[in-house]
Amino acid sequence: MSTIVMTACWPLQGMSPAQKSVLISLSDNANDDGVCWPSVARIAERTCLSERAVRNALRWLEEVKILTAHMRAGRSTWYTVSPYSYDPGSKCPPAPDADPPRQEMPPTPAPDAGHPGTSCPQNRKGTIKEPSGSSASTPDDSKTAPIDKIVDLFNELLPELPRVVLINKDRKLKVQARWAESPVHQDLDFWRDFFSMVQASDWLMGRVGGRDNKPFRCNFDWLVAPTNFVKVVEGNYHA
Repeated sequence: MSTIVMTACWPLQGMSPAQKSVLISLSDNANDDGVCWPSVARIAERTCLSERAVRNALRWLEEVKILTAHMRAGRSTWYTVSPYSYDPGSKCPPAPDADPPRQEMPPTPAPDAGHPGTSCPQNRKGTIKEPSGSSASTPDDSKTAPIDKIVDLFNELLPELPRVVLINKDRKLKVQARWAESPVHQDLDFWRDFFSMVQASDWLMGRVGGRDNKPFRCNFDWLVAPTNFVKVVEGNYHA
């Protein structure tokens, strides 16, 4: 199960309960890349829906771009769940019993509105977040992670941990992947809070004994690895 994909799917609106149930079932089976391969029968068993209802939901999810089905000749179908590609109403109207979409555009742009193609970062509840201070990301920043600034925050807030000196290709790829996973991550204030959570954890900072009474102490590469990153964000090391 991918906590990243599941977390991104839960807030989505504009679909029926059956469609949402199938989506959550798929995301529960997906890895961090959104890939899964449950059978229709298995999804029907987990959601208490008929196989026909599951197939209809799968078709709808494909039409709104949240799901891609990959056919394998002579073998089962596998899927890619893409919550950030969700585009309700692009090819079909929302389900009749669905709630309105989370965000509604005003009839006319505000006088001081930017270009229609720009977007704002979102907070953890899915509402528009106003940029605050120099640390907030701009629309252009949302595409490419400011890796130098993130590393500077790590070195500044966690001087007890091994200092990052070289930003190699592997580190760039990992930070860029974490940045692209959610609009929430596309703000330097999030990374400041993230490293502050690490500082508050006695176990991550090596202030308490670990296995065989040898304290564990994390480093930058450990923190930006996908599984470890999610565990830190969810507070697994603050017990």
